[in-house]
Amino acid sequence: MQIDDFWKALHENSVYETPPDVHRNLYGRLLSGRLDCFYYADVTHVVFSANRCARHGQFDRLTWARHGLRMLQAAERAGGRARFSGFDNIAKARLPVVYTSNHMSVVDTTILPAALLGFGDVATVVKESLMTYPLFGRVMRATDPISVTRRDAREDLKLVMTRGEAFLRAGRSVLIFPQATREPGFNPSEFNSLGVKLARNAGVQVVPIALKTDFQGIGKRFRDFGPLNRDSLMHFQVGLPMAVEGNGRATHEAVV
Repeated sequence: MQIDDFWKALHENSVYETPPDVHRNLYGRLLSGRLDCFYYADVTHVVFSANRCARHGQFDRLTWARHGLRMLQAAERAGGRARFSGFDNIAKARLPVVYTSNHMSVVDTTILPAALLGFGDVATVVKESLMTYPLFGRVMRATDPISVTRRDAREDLKLVMTRGEAFLRAGRSVLIFPQATREPGFNPSEFNSLGVKLARNAGVQVVPIALKTDFQGIGKRFRDFGPLNRDSLMHFQVGLPMAVEGNGRATHEAVV
């Protein structure tokens, strides 16, 4: 499957599901749960490819989406299954928008943009430390994200509002994960209203996204290299676009 086929499924059917006959690697069939390192080797190969494109100044929107799709396909080859649904709701929105989503695993930042980029350019809000990761850091910088320190909430808010509004005025949607960190569950009290505040200030709609991506767990020693849960469906569900009214409190509650 190529990126155009993936986008076509989301535009025409609003749904993409991992085909039942998808090719699985030998380790995905026989070594499930034992040698997850083969999956991470597959992912690392994708990162190397993306890094090479970024190093040569060739990491544009289409290249970003293609590598995100390759991340999805690496998960599918390892025995993972995915479902993307509700993407017709993006077509109902007045783009650009603020996408606001819960955050469960590294899959969210590597795979979700591949789907959203089929509907227009996107800027992600990411933690600053990702920009210095070996190999992956160059890729993140090439996407021109909004990086926050997570040390000074006031300064982070000012940065997101300033850069976020500039991106939105230029026609680029913004993807925000309002939780402080990746969590295997969902705690509403930790899901802040940053996305709604940005949408209100910029005069755009907010589009909520609910994720269940614990296929790739959080590692005990290295958070980005956790065990794979092949029985857990990766689900990306887009909700209806919402206009922010008043102080945004009711909209935030609806998003949650």
